Amino acid sequence: MSAKVIFYIKVVLSKNKALWVFRNVLLLLFIYWGALLKAQSTAEGLTAALSTAYKQNDFPGFSVAIVNSDSILYENAFGFADLEKKIPYTTTTVQPIASLSKLFIGMAVMKAIEQGLFTLDTDINSILPFKVTHPYSPEIPIALKHLVTHTSGITDNADTYKKTYLYNVPIQEDNPIYGQLKSKGYGAEGKDTTLAAFLTDYLSPSGSYYSKKNFSKSAPGKRYEYSNIGSDLAAWLIELKSSMSFSQYTQKHILQPLQMTHATWSTADADQEKLSALYTGDDKPYPKYSSVAYPDGGLTTSCHELSLFLNEVIAGQQGKGQILSPASYATMLQPAFSDSYKPENLDPAEPNIGVFYAIKKSGVIGHSGSDGGVTAFLFFNPVKGYGMLFLANTEMEGLNGINKNLMTGFEKMWGIMGQYAGKLQSDK
Repeated sequence: MSAKVIFYIKVVLSKNKALWVFRNVLLLLFIYWGALLKAQSTAEGLTAALSTAYKQNDFPGFSVAIVNSDSILYENAFGFADLEKKIPYTTTTVQPIASLSKLFIGMAVMKAIEQGLFTLDTDINSILPFKVTHPYSPEIPIALKHLVTHTSGITDNADTYKKTYLYNVPIQEDNPIYGQLKSKGYGAEGKDTTLAAFLTDYLSPSGSYYSKKNFSKSAPGKRYEYSNIGSDLAAWLIELKSSMSFSQYTQKHILQPLQMTHATWSTADADQEKLSALYTGDDKPYPKYSSVAYPDGGLTTSCHELSLFLNEVIAGQQGKGQILSPASYATMLQPAFSDSYKPENLDPAEPNIGVFYAIKKSGVIGHSGSDGGVTAFLFFNPVKGYGMLFLANTEMEGLNGINKNLMTGFEKMWGIMGQYAGKLQSDK
């Protein structure tokens, strides 16, 4: 075969190869842009549906997000962070997240276990500077696993727990709700307001807040009873073993690695320009407050940053998290109860629990949160691989009881998000 013929064949093949590559690049671009337009269309539909729902309910402001293990599929915000000043609520507006904070205790507990500070079976009295004895079952030790599953027998004495609230300085004494809160006993009494001092007063027999009413009559491990103070005790164990405050420990091992740069454990330390006002169910603003018992409900952050946390948890459940090992995530999220071990008083809708994670009958995992002026929900579906967030600057249940309009409004919006979440996941 002549050299000219060989050259001609090479040119033809080269041109055909270039044409093949060009066609495939175009095809990939069409697929990409098609998927992008489809995702945009789904997101626009969700925004329109939520906007309509917002106009029909009484939430001053709220933000939502839908995420999977590696991306934020959707995030948006509606309404106002400050009704009087007409400041919009955004996905970077910060506010307390109430009991969603316990999920950070759970992650911190598992990190401390990885560091060899203790195990879930550790007797808390091997760490505490004083002995905690269950007054009705003194022979049965309280282990860390009891604290993280709300089965320790340590309960929340309502009259005492009110004293954990702190009013930010300067105290907003002209606030319309301040006098009402004070009259109901909310607020510390000028005592040492550290977490350690409060827990010592509450749990030590010589403590000023000690009472048998601080414990249930069921032995440790026998009964499920949600306990804020038991949760705070788990956080304090981390302080005692790490020689760091719980705030410092979580900043170092969780918040900073996840780039939650605006997250703080006190509204007093938050970026005040980004901090939302908090409202009662009838739109009256709360005075700014924080808490002595901050680990159980005091984390202040935004919907966007909370999305980064949920990204990590879903990734961890899939064996690819960055904060904990796959084994630690498995332990944190697996059911603690079984047919052979089932404590009393379990909610049929949430019959199981991981390390602070509520596990619903449907298999969905997460937590809800409620406090003065706060409503928060974070749940994910481990089978479908996505989760949803809802964060609002008002309470569905608070000083004035349950606000049925807000409850109905939330349920409608959560349902709308659920309808679109699968579409956003498949569009991605």
